[in-house]
Amino acid sequence: MRTKRITLVAATVSAVVGLMLHPAVATAAPSDTDPPMGLMIQVSTLAGAVSPAGLKVWLDEIRSDHHSSARSGFVNTVVLQDIADTNGALYTSYLDVLAPFLPGGATPIFSKAYVGTVDLPWTGQGSKYIDGIEDPAFQTRNLDTSRSAAASFVARYPRSVIDWYVTYEANLSGFWDVNLEGAYRSYLQRLMSRLSGIRAHRAFLWSPAFWTPYSSEPSWGTSALAANLGDLFTRVPVPLSLALQDMVGQSGGTETPATAVEWVRYLKGRWSSKLASVQINAEQFTDAPDGAFTAGSANAVSGRLQYYASNSISLGPAWEIRYWHQRIYGS
Repeated sequence: MRTKRITLVAATVSAVVGLMLHPAVATAAPSDTDPPMGLMIQVSTLAGAVSPAGLKVWLDEIRSDHHSSARSGFVNTVVLQDIADTNGALYTSYLDVLAPFLPGGATPIFSKAYVGTVDLPWTGQGSKYIDGIEDPAFQTRNLDTSRSAAASFVARYPRSVIDWYVTYEANLSGFWDVNLEGAYRSYLQRLMSRLSGIRAHRAFLWSPAFWTPYSSEPSWGTSALAANLGDLFTRVPVPLSLALQDMVGQSGGTETPATAVEWVRYLKGRWSSKLASVQINAEQFTDAPDGAFTAGSANAVSGRLQYYASNSISLGPAWEIRYWHQRIYGS
């Protein structure tokens, strides 16, 4: 996930859903009853939170405390995102620390690793997730820089056993717009082709979001939304695995665990045959009124994880390791 401050633009209608629609989420002590989950690591912003040596301490803590599937809080998957700067140059000081811990590394702790590319800033008018993705030049620049970053990663860490992560996120609530869906379809098709040319026959993970609850989706758009999502999932060259952002941390209360479950069921109920899997990205942070992100309440986040598990929803990689670490270890 990006260095993010999502604004709920008017691509879809938003509304606060009454508390009666959202079952209470149980609380529990953090980590001692957490279901298995994965973690995202936004490499581009680690320097503002932890040194390379400090990151190694975090990874060693995962090995010592969260590396056994027989224990609660098992961390089994990692996503590396934003691995390079806007010119495609790798953040090697952190990636060199991470590489031994990946599958194929000297001291692996993760059973699966997805590697993303870059998150280029959009400086044009409007939203990156509407105007940006629909701009052919911006799309091509993303693709070219992504290919360069991915090729550099594979060349520097040839023993790493990795799959691919789609860094460019999306507001799926707006996919009733055929132009928006078409732009993302074009981007995904071209990105998958480029990355598969670097390392073929690999899986692809994507972590988009629905920025509004299903009940707030405009009634005039629901048929087109279903048709366009079906078109997207059918026409990408490799079936996508989704780690759907639950939006609880960043929506200011508009979305809840219950609304996240509703969207997961919407996807699984219609496109299970087209998607490799649908998991939830249980955000580990909370969005303050000033837009700053801080670690989510330890008990609330842990309870949310258990709520998803109780609804038979698997936990995918969650954004992001620094907030997870603060929740578990207090710093």
